[in-house]
Amino acid sequence: MGNKHLVITISHQLGSGGAYLGQKLSERLGLPFIDRDILKKVAEQLNLAEAILDGREERLSTFWQSLMRIAAFTDPVKCLSLDGYLPSDRELFKLESDYIGRIADKSSAIFLGRCGRYILREYPGHISILVHANLPDRIKRIQQLYCLGEDEAKKLIETNDRERTAYMRAFTRQDWLDARWYDLCVNTSSLGLEKVVEIAQALIMELAVARKTGLWQLGQ
Repeated sequence: MGNKHLVITISHQLGSGGAYLGQKLSERLGLPFIDRDILKKVAEQLNLAEAILDGREERLSTFWQSLMRIAAFTDPVKCLSLDGYLPSDRELFKLESDYIGRIADKSSAIFLGRCGRYILREYPGHISILVHANLPDRIKRIQQLYCLGEDEAKKLIETNDRERTAYMRAFTRQDWLDARWYDLCVNTSSLGLEKVVEIAQALIMELAVARKTGLWQLGQ
């Protein structure tokens, strides 16, 4: 663990603007923004198409998905091919955790989701941010991003909230929306996205100095 590395983790509710915050902080601070890169790397490691793992992130497999995985893994023909291997939820979590840890060991970066706050909780230069928003604003944002109707957007958010909460509890045994786990909690409905970016950047600069990450000159 490098004390000079600044690792920023952003946990976010779907439709709250967490990805937007990560991208803007990446531009302002000159740090890599790690999001789908993690999924791509794990898919390459398993020699699987990215789309196969896409629906598995931050959600637990259903009974039937687990059964299909067992069937594939115990099929002697498929077992001979890495292409036929489907990781369990715990294996996928471990692969993503290892990749996140390796990046944080080598350089400073901004991580979005994927239990990054929990995985990097012991890193001295870790700054954790929780981004949330009011449901009506989340629905509007998802409607715009995915061209969905209001009911479809609301259903997507409710499903994502439920699955993400179950996933976090399974692997961290914590309530991921508990403000006590974060250095900064921001409501983008109250503050607006641009103001949230300014507040987050200011806090990061202050904590970078306090935690002696070696990046205190960022933005100067």
